[in-house]
Amino acid sequence: MENQNPAIAHESAGSPKRGSIATNFGAIGWLAYSALSIMGWWIGGALAGLAVFAVILAHEYSRDAVKLMDCVSAAFFAFAAIVAALAGPWLFLRYNVFVIWGIFALVAWITILIGRPFTLQYAHEQAPPEVWDHPLFRRLNVFLTLVWCGILTVNTLFGFAAFLTGRIISLGLLIPLAIFIAGLVFSRLYPKRFDAQFASAAAATPESSHHLNPR
Repeated sequence: MENQNPAIAHESAGSPKRGSIATNFGAIGWLAYSALSIMGWWIGGALAGLAVFAVILAHEYSRDAVKLMDCVSAAFFAFAAIVAALAGPWLFLRYNVFVIWGIFALVAWITILIGRPFTLQYAHEQAPPEVWDHPLFRRLNVFLTLVWCGILTVNTLFGFAAFLTGRIISLGLLIPLAIFIAGLVFSRLYPKRFDAQFASAAAATPESSHHLNPR
């Protein structure tokens, strides 16, 4: 999962992309985990994923840009390594296909419930600070987070269906991956509809900027 992080607001000039480059390497951790676990090396796969995300989080921490979803990924890999070492891989052999999607779906919904949509962490790296408190900026990220809540929940259901039917490749991998990629594309393209409004807010007079982003 990337997160991967999936919901980047827009790419107009503004604050530096402090942690987004490191976050893009999250796919390497998940690919390593998937490849090694398929070969039966569950502990090695979990440790490889944990190592990748440890580097990512260290990079993000040095830039004060730690991402919640990257923390979730690291926590999952740490949990997977410990459980596989102590009890064997049975838990992941049976439930891996949907439990990962379920964990991320749960976290995404929690960020909505507590009023802190997780996509804001990515949006703040792309948008200038002058627009962060703009009502449209907030609504956009609530919407994008809800889209990802839906994607992750649907993929959890597909994973559960794959577990019940044994159709791991189609229901557990191909369809969820296609939905996930579609979500990434949507998250990148949809906010561009509002670039002009955000650009106007960022270029506002000092008085207007102070109203949009009081400090």
